[in-house]
Amino acid sequence: MNKKIIALLLVVALASTGAVFAKTGLGLQGGYVVGGGAGAALTFKLDSLPCVFAVDLGFGNGIAVGVTADWWIQNPKIEGTWGWFYGVGLAGSLYLGDVLHFGAYGRALVGTNVFLLDKFLELYLQAAWQPGLYIASGIKPVLVSFPINAGFRFWF
Repeated sequence: MNKKIIALLLVVALASTGAVFAKTGLGLQGGYVVGGGAGAALTFKLDSLPCVFAVDLGFGNGIAVGVTADWWIQNPKIEGTWGWFYGVGLAGSLYLGDVLHFGAYGRALVGTNVFLLDKFLELYLQAAWQPGLYIASGIKPVLVSFPINAGFRFWF
């Protein structure tokens, strides 16, 4: 009897996992912050959550971690599988080096995306205005921050 229950639980767990991954986008993006520098990030989207996420990790004289969560308000179609989007989001950054730096930002973004290979591959380009606060030895407002990103996501 216990073997049947365990087998049933495994089947349910595997079926549930397949359903979650069937609506998951996972990819990479590269970008440049005007007035800053270049970088790369892992990007992902789950249909069960309203945001598109990106996480980057940088190494230099210390370790830098950045995260974004963007909520696309609309993603209307231009033609076929090509569309454009706009939205708002949040970003954070943490730098662990000789001095601890922390940043918290709001985001307003616009971009374009296209789905290829029967909606298995998404290509996108986006730009954002990212004002916020930068904290190191004091608090400094950041009003001029414009990240531009291009990337891809595979949808499973």
